[in-house]
Amino acid sequence: MTDNANECWRLLFRVTDALREQANIANMDALAVSDITVGQMRVMKAVSTLSNNGETLMLKTLADKVKLTSGAVSLIVDSLVKRDLLERCHSETDRRAVNIRLSEKGQDKVNRYITFFHDESAKFLSGLSEEDQEKFLTFLQQFLQSVS
Repeated sequence: MTDNANECWRLLFRVTDALREQANIANMDALAVSDITVGQMRVMKAVSTLSNNGETLMLKTLADKVKLTSGAVSLIVDSLVKRDLLERCHSETDRRAVNIRLSEKGQDKVNRYITFFHDESAKFLSGLSEEDQEKFLTFLQQFLQSVS
């Protein structure tokens, strides 16, 4: 790996760690985002996005959305159900099918997570000129495309 590639990944991990530390400091109450893994938050955000007005979501649909196997998503869902962040519901049409939805506590945690990262991003971007903001966003989009 080139020196630039090493530095890129080192900086990306440092940014991620710094954001999680700030999340820990900013959210020291019982609904903190700091006690949620990246995978768990991906699942919770996907449930929030895909289900409207408390509707339920099939596990397979969720797994497809977050690009994980049904087994991996099932394990994450199990851990979130135990913490009262997600709820399991049996389908009204097929009693064997189990659907999920965010609990009120889970929706509150997703909202806090989104607000925190929105605010942190806004603070960071406010320190850049409009031109640098556009360049930075372009670089991020290019980077995402290259790793997706």
